[in-house]
Amino acid sequence: MIADNCNQPREYDAVLGGQSQIPIAAAVLGGIAGVKQRLHSPSIEPRIAAVKDAPKYGEAGLNLAIEALLDPAAEVQRVAYLILRPRTELLVRQALKEFVPYKLFECIRTLKTGTNVAISPGGARTASLHGKIIRICDLETGEILYTVDKYPRAQETFVLCQESEVFVRSRNTAKHRAIEIWQGGELRHTSLGHEAEITAIVISPDSRVIASGSADTTIKIWNLETGKLICTLGSHLTWGAHKQGIVSLAFSPIAQTLASSSSDGTIKLWNLRSRECSQTIKGYANYLAFSPDGQTLAAGGWDRNIQLRQLSNPDSQITLSGHFNSINAIAFSPDGRTVVSASADGNIKFWNASTGEHIHTLCGHQNSVTCLSFSSDGETIISGSLDKTVKIWGVIPF
Repeated sequence: MIADNCNQPREYDAVLGGQSQIPIAAAVLGGIAGVKQRLHSPSIEPRIAAVKDAPKYGEAGLNLAIEALLDPAAEVQRVAYLILRPRTELLVRQALKEFVPYKLFECIRTLKTGTNVAISPGGARTASLHGKIIRICDLETGEILYTVDKYPRAQETFVLCQESEVFVRSRNTAKHRAIEIWQGGELRHTSLGHEAEITAIVISPDSRVIASGSADTTIKIWNLETGKLICTLGSHLTWGAHKQGIVSLAFSPIAQTLASSSSDGTIKLWNLRSRECSQTIKGYANYLAFSPDGQTLAAGGWDRNIQLRQLSNPDSQITLSGHFNSINAIAFSPDGRTVVSASADGNIKFWNASTGEHIHTLCGHQNSVTCLSFSSDGETIISGSLDKTVKIWGVIPF
């Protein structure tokens, strides 16, 4: 009878050389010893099979599966990661915290869409233009949640809230520049005030305010619930404001700071409580993003590079180089350890946020990648492109 010991062979294992006692010269095909033996096989298939069996042997087996995260073969790492990911044991959670799954990412799903793609933070919904109709869709089901008519002869940009059905668009015509706030397909507010083209628009992480930037050099802060103007940060009204048009905007995670970039060659940080410019950094950027802790600002530009700056010491920076065209979008993983960038070269790249080391490149889009977002759990990313597709990337299940 086999002893009740998770390190010993189980009823589904095979032992050559006897059942009651293993002779010295016997070959052990089961038990924890068999798992260890197969994990050292020169062939990938036995190592994968061993990883799948390892959790049957308690903590010792889980430790073997954790060791497989360091296997030289990506396929073995993938199986180990997928087996360990749903488990709740402390040793597993700690191991996965140190593991970077993004090097294993591939395209899981491709969805046909329209132009002017926008993705909600967390990746639950998309908005895109299909002819004269804007469709807001649930990404998981593909269901069209509601539609909005395109404004005639207008240049439009879309943004979505993270958790609600709020859809915001800026529209620029020859005579008017406006921001529209929609809720579930109904127009709630139209906000006017900019004197030139609206070039950037973002919603705060708490979904309470909107920030818009314009070629008129001003930044305006709007109440999302009422559509009313809260304040204007402009060259004639605010000390230290931009001298030329606004290019990009980004809220810090707790929405107390707004970062802005301008054609004047500066990046500015605004304290939204005092409404003052708290910091000015030299540099051009056509996309800005904060780390989850709000301490690092990523800035990507036409020079094809991304600069990571610690805001406590902005003169110290890490440069991420590798794209072949301008940077269109940047996002941090939920744990802040990884940066992902999208470029007009059609590629998506992952980087170590602490060292700047390149981790992985995703290829698949046939045109410029214009937007991206991590899922809330960080297990997938969603990207939109001028090739009229949205792609979902992650670790493909076995």
